[in-house]
Amino acid sequence: MLTEKRKQQLKALAAMPDEPIDYSDIPETTDEQWKGAVRGMTKHISIRVSADDLEIANKLAAQKGLPYQTYIKSLLHESLVAENAKTGRTRTSSKRSY
Repeated sequence: MLTEKRKQQLKALAAMPDEPIDYSDIPETTDEQWKGAVRGMTKHISIRVSADDLEIANKLAAQKGLPYQTYIKSLLHESLVAENAKTGRTRTSSKRSY
């Protein structure tokens, strides 16, 4: 959970223009280097969620400074990992994307 101080710091950073940033110690990347980049193994799905649950998720996500879909995905992941641990099984994949 983000503290109020951290939220203010992030807000101030987001408001800063890019010009004062010193990129001199960061090597440039080329399109060729990014060509094979993969963000993570995710699948797009559609599920029905009650309006009440969605309202709660939106409220809690906002309190944590997260988009509600990211928050729901995080909750789902945590729940599945915990449930899977009860069965003594390990994760099926080491890749995870949020």
